[in-house]
Amino acid sequence: MAKYDALAEALQKTQAMSRTLTFDELDALVPGGLPPSARQYREWWANAVSADGQAASWLGAGWRVETVNLPVQVTFVKQSDAAAPDLEVNVIRRSVLLPALLQTLADAGRPLPRSEALQMMSERVTFTPYELGMAGKTGRTRWSNNTTWMTTSLAAIGWIDKTPQGWSITDAGQAALEQFRSGDSLLAEHNRLYALHVAEQKEGQEYAKPAYDVIRAALSLLGDGQWTSVTDMIEVSGVGASQVKAFVLATSPEGAHRLLLDGGRVDPDAVLEAGQGSQRSVLESEGLGFTAEGRADETKHQRAEDLRGPLEELGALKPLPRRAWLVRGSNVNGHDLVPLWRDQGFVSLPATKLRPVEPGLDRTELKAIVAEDYASVSYNSRASKVDELHAFLSRMREGDLVGTVSQGNLYLGTVTGPAAYAPTEDGRSNLRRAVTWASGEGVDYGDLPPSISSRLQVQYEVVELTAQIDALERLLGSPAEVATATEVEEVVLVEPTPELAARLNVDLTWLTECVDLLRDRPQLIFYGPPGTGKTYLALELAAHLAGDNVRLVQFHPSYSYEDFFEGYRPTREGAFALKPGPMRKVVDQARENPSTPYFLIIDEINRGNLAKIFGELYFLLEYRERNVDLLYADGGDDAGFSLPSNVFIIGTMNTADRSIALVDAAMRRRFAFLPLHPDEVPTKDVLRRWLDAEGLDPAVADLLDALNARIHDVDFKIGPSYFMRPAVHETGGIERVWRTAILPLLEEHHYGDGTDVAKRYGLDAVRASLRPAQVLVDDDPRDGGGLGDDEVSSGGPAPDSP
Repeated sequence: MAKYDALAEALQKTQAMSRTLTFDELDALVPGGLPPSARQYREWWANAVSADGQAASWLGAGWRVETVNLPVQVTFVKQSDAAAPDLEVNVIRRSVLLPALLQTLADAGRPLPRSEALQMMSERVTFTPYELGMAGKTGRTRWSNNTTWMTTSLAAIGWIDKTPQGWSITDAGQAALEQFRSGDSLLAEHNRLYALHVAEQKEGQEYAKPAYDVIRAALSLLGDGQWTSVTDMIEVSGVGASQVKAFVLATSPEGAHRLLLDGGRVDPDAVLEAGQGSQRSVLESEGLGFTAEGRADETKHQRAEDLRGPLEELGALKPLPRRAWLVRGSNVNGHDLVPLWRDQGFVSLPATKLRPVEPGLDRTELKAIVAEDYASVSYNSRASKVDELHAFLSRMREGDLVGTVSQGNLYLGTVTGPAAYAPTEDGRSNLRRAVTWASGEGVDYGDLPPSISSRLQVQYEVVELTAQIDALERLLGSPAEVATATEVEEVVLVEPTPELAARLNVDLTWLTECVDLLRDRPQLIFYGPPGTGKTYLALELAAHLAGDNVRLVQFHPSYSYEDFFEGYRPTREGAFALKPGPMRKVVDQARENPSTPYFLIIDEINRGNLAKIFGELYFLLEYRERNVDLLYADGGDDAGFSLPSNVFIIGTMNTADRSIALVDAAMRRRFAFLPLHPDEVPTKDVLRRWLDAEGLDPAVADLLDALNARIHDVDFKIGPSYFMRPAVHETGGIERVWRTAILPLLEEHHYGDGTDVAKRYGLDAVRASLRPAQVLVDDDPRDGGGLGDDEVSSGGPAPDSP
């Protein structure tokens, strides 16, 4: 039985004219499963008939491939003429081009110039109409363009040499040509080797930093039945979530399959070896259990704090010379214990239900104890209690910095003793550590830098502050060091330049005002009628201030918080995974580079439901230094989320959709608004400056001014962008843009009010208003001479108010 006979038989039994099969279903119908190239390249489906003749079974059954949706499904359709199968697919058949090129070079036995090699190839291959088509504006056919590009990867993997004399095959290329007899297998080997080459390049450059060595070592420490999370890798390595995922995908380090998403959820992008199945099945085979909700056994979770010690022993991670902690004591069962702490030299936790325990407990042991001793509280409270007690008992060390807040002041000290269980009569401080408190009155809460004050708002009994330890240590130093620590380091936004102003055709003073507004309030909105260049100006200004650190998103009525910030999305495994949106991605990048500005451009911001889209983030737009609990708080966000000061937002608002008068007060308070109206600076001079720079007729600007003079609603005046395209200034261009863009816009505005739009705003009518007036001298205006009430000094009819 041929390899694809079962697939052909399944298709023959189908009564409908088409049938869609997933790749899993196809694998089940094909002995040994589909080849890897079938899942990776649409070309395989176009060329399958020539792949050792294996696909002839389904073609002979009267079916052909209609569409291929990689890597999800394939749709087959019945052929009207089974004897003449139509396999044409709009793809380049690289599995045909690759062996043809290598064989051409092998037969030549000498370096071939590009043109000669392509000519000789064309004599070997019968190209499809699609392959013979032009590749964009290159002037070359698609097949020759693709072949030329393919020589780059062939040279990278050592199959050909590219010299000034031409292309030639190497011994490795000759060996590959002889070993892999089919085009599919040859292409698959090429792709495999090139992927390894790219990974090695990345590993040797981008992933050579010590932080990635920490991730490698951490994953290698995991044994069968254990797992860790992306957030844990963030904590031990210091790199962001996206960098962790990218590194693991690119380098496939040992133990990568044991890296799960936060909460023990499987990762749809997990790194697995060929034939291993799903991530969950592999981990289950190693002895890891999963709950009914699909979450990994928490007792097998190796957290960052569990991995830190072994990593330090391996030398992959330098021991932290000092950590910093916040321990709350200002409201313990209604009492402020901070004065007692400072007077007697200790810090404590109530631990009212906890049995006597020894310091240095393993997290797993402590979790079991808490589960029994705190059985009466909720599961969420127990989880928080484990974190707090483990930090106090095992993670906190002698020499660590500790802080607490009372009566509006931050007090700091140094841990000088191990954790000790010392039951008290009032039960308010059963678990203690000795502390040497700094003298003085502490630091006023209002003088703290945002990086510290925002972290102090996290509502847990014990909060790690190690990320802020440099600033905290300065607070313990001399008065000069304290003054330095309390200074707020602002992100620098560079000044706009005359060159930028000239390129954008606006005044430098206006651009300077934009930057000043962003420094004062990092949210700005450009609003005005269509065609006033709002989005263009926003992107160009952001690029000037932040370089490549600019991301654009467009709001629309169905846009949601899950689209914008983060939300759960279905995975290929049928589960759901928390995926970041554009705002989340910008914030994550900004956190890693706190002194660098990052911009998010929100186009058509008024078309979305802002309260629905921003959710709790709406609060952070006004209070950057505060923390909020996220809707989908997970992992590192359990301790609260704040919006970095180096994230800037520029929105654009089309007033033809919604007047600024309709914007709610909450949005007005959080954004600065700058108008871009055709009759106001900077927009009113843009077209004239552009026409002058391009050497075009300035009369077009007069035409636009005359049109806008007839439109009394400022929110519907026409912007200059309609006339700032070269095609508009070719023969018939003005008439075309007037007919197809401007009049339809005005017709929508006047819909149902009886206005004759063509008569009032037509190109001929506006041009007529620009002609010199012919004033007839007549003593009696009743005879029709002179200027009547319906005419203006320009000689045209007075524009009526829309």
